[in-house]
Amino acid sequence: MDFVHYNGFSGSYYYVETFGAGAAFLDYDGDGRLDLYLANGTYLTGHPPDQPPVNRLYRNAGAGTFADVTTHSGSADPGYGFGVAAADYDADGDPDLFVANYGPNALYRNDQGTFAKTSVGLADPRWGSSAGFLDYDADGDLDLFVANYVRYALDDESVCQQGQVRSYCEPSVYDPTGDLLYRNDGNTFADVTEATGITLRGKGLGVALADYDRDGDTDIYVANDGTMNFLYANQHSTFAEVGLIAGTRYNEHGHADAGMGVDFGDYDRDGDADLFVTNFAFETNALYRNDGQGQFAVATQRLGLADPSYRPLGFGTKFFDYDNDGDLDLFAANGHVIDRIAEVDSSQTYRQPNQMFRNDAGHRFADVSATMGPDFQRANAGRATAVADYDDDGDLDLLVTTVAARPRLLRNDGGNARHWLQILLVGKLHPDALGTRVEVVADGVRQVQERQSGGSYLASHDPRLHFGLGAATSAQVEIHWPDGTYQVLEKVAANQVLKVAQPR
Repeated sequence: MDFVHYNGFSGSYYYVETFGAGAAFLDYDGDGRLDLYLANGTYLTGHPPDQPPVNRLYRNAGAGTFADVTTHSGSADPGYGFGVAAADYDADGDPDLFVANYGPNALYRNDQGTFAKTSVGLADPRWGSSAGFLDYDADGDLDLFVANYVRYALDDESVCQQGQVRSYCEPSVYDPTGDLLYRNDGNTFADVTEATGITLRGKGLGVALADYDRDGDTDIYVANDGTMNFLYANQHSTFAEVGLIAGTRYNEHGHADAGMGVDFGDYDRDGDADLFVTNFAFETNALYRNDGQGQFAVATQRLGLADPSYRPLGFGTKFFDYDNDGDLDLFAANGHVIDRIAEVDSSQTYRQPNQMFRNDAGHRFADVSATMGPDFQRANAGRATAVADYDDDGDLDLLVTTVAARPRLLRNDGGNARHWLQILLVGKLHPDALGTRVEVVADGVRQVQERQSGGSYLASHDPRLHFGLGAATSAQVEIHWPDGTYQVLEKVAANQVLKVAQPR
């Protein structure tokens, strides 16, 4: 891949330049291999270059190679791109692409491998960040949630410094803005934000979706930059913000952190979705443990995640089982937002190494970054993180985007030493089967995952649910479909991609 992120840096320190761009894994052409879509920035002032930067689509050609099919596929969005969400919103059998931009957002409808930009009511002109599809009203089609960051215009005359060094302004300089919820009405989307109770204004960067309270519908979490985080509990098609009551609004000291990336995952295998948020430097990341009753407790320090995350500035993150031992591990992409931070604070650098934390049976996480290969010793201005088994070898790989540089595609070369099972769900009404809960039992160990969109920062991931099975050679699979249908599959062999269609 010859992609290099373009952020339009001109020396004027436009705020949008420092947040990077997103990525999505999707099988756009239906050949069974996961392709890669990369968002890009664009020029901000002056005359455009001879070949203006655009988002790019790379087809997975197998054997670890990708081919640029941007022009042929019609997916070259020219906006200043941030988040990407991939899902089959029109239920025609192929995944479509939503791109959150600084400026009007864009939706690209996929028609058997060829994309067309569609005008369906999603072109909000604000600064969109992360996004995710969900069926919030349980009507069988996919709706869309979009987090927005701050109110910012390029002609803003704020000039900011860190010490004597010109720098990007802090988010406190800019006003918060509201997020967006769109209802899918078939041929168009309707803005139902206010009507459904999504009323708070924040500075949203990360979005994660899960049924955290296990009441049968999908809830929404937004990581905000320097303002309180939002937990919107879905109460049968309307939402209530319950972060203060649930314990996820602030850190353990009652203060708002600068949240960047976020993900749900059942790290302790107790059957409910826990929550991890990456934060600014000198704040530590935050792991909120779900007690199963709708309450969360900060467990960062107890689990060994506080000290290693105190100095880095985290962005993209994901719960995933990199070593296939049956526990969800954690990855964090790091990188500062101030390019000359080392001139102000000698303990900080703009480019920072990424981190991998291995889960020890839910009791503690160990920083194993030093053993993860040479790229983990390399410093980058890391931003979005997307996770997928792009080479179909049975372990999960990583894609990390970087600011004004090449993305890092990190192939996992050891996770498949243990057994695994991947499950590709096909829904009855919407093919992505978002909101489905899957439980896998192998050698007496129960794992739970949900098929959801979003998570991390600006990213979209492998549509297959991946379960590490350790030494087990078979498993029982229990599927809770969104319509209440319950399905059990016995003695499923390990080391395969199992495609399961929802019963009709």
